[in-house]
Amino acid sequence: MASADSSDELARLRAELDSCRQLLGQVLEAGERDRREIAQQLHDESLQSLLAAHQELLEAAPGRAGVTRAHEVVAGAIDRLREAVVALHPVTLERGGLGQALDAVAREAERLGGFECELDVDEAAAGEHAPLLLAGARELLTNAARHSGAEHVRVSVRAGADSTVVLEVSDDGEGIDPGRPDEAFAQGHIGLASVAQRLEAVGGSLELEGSPGGGTVARAVVPATGA
Repeated sequence: MASADSSDELARLRAELDSCRQLLGQVLEAGERDRREIAQQLHDESLQSLLAAHQELLEAAPGRAGVTRAHEVVAGAIDRLREAVVALHPVTLERGGLGQALDAVAREAERLGGFECELDVDEAAAGEHAPLLLAGARELLTNAARHSGAEHVRVSVRAGADSTVVLEVSDDGEGIDPGRPDEAFAQGHIGLASVAQRLEAVGGSLELEGSPGGGTVARAVVPATGA
């Protein structure tokens, strides 16, 4: 009887886990839809308004110091908004590949964090999990920009051992205490927890390594296509 009860409980837990994974997938898909819609609104509304203002400034009073300065500010805002749209919109990944999409995300993180970001991306290795790797890199770079105090950040995507693909984001910032990745997830980094869950849902994982003053290495691993 005890064995039967244990089997029933295990089956119930598995069913609940499957349900949670399905719900997580729906939430993440909704997040991607929201990201696409925001990018579209930025492009169709905010960017177009800035472009119109930019043209009006060009025609208003050429040569006046105040107008020239305003023109420079608006031109800079247009460039930043365009890059933000590229970083947000999945069409960059669909048409330009993972390397181009990661480059857009990295440039945005550079401005936010004030660091230099180096990319080393093996396009062939990414496979079907490229959207997941891009989402993971975006979250890890955003966290590095907001919390690490780094001067240099490196992002790599490569084929790993045992038929895996590895995304690695390393920085030379403040670092974290050894053996405390769970605490790092808990200290307001909800996005990291979401990325970790999403990776686990496809059979992958997320690890954080570091030491105070020694920088941090975040490593996301997913199964290779067809593995």
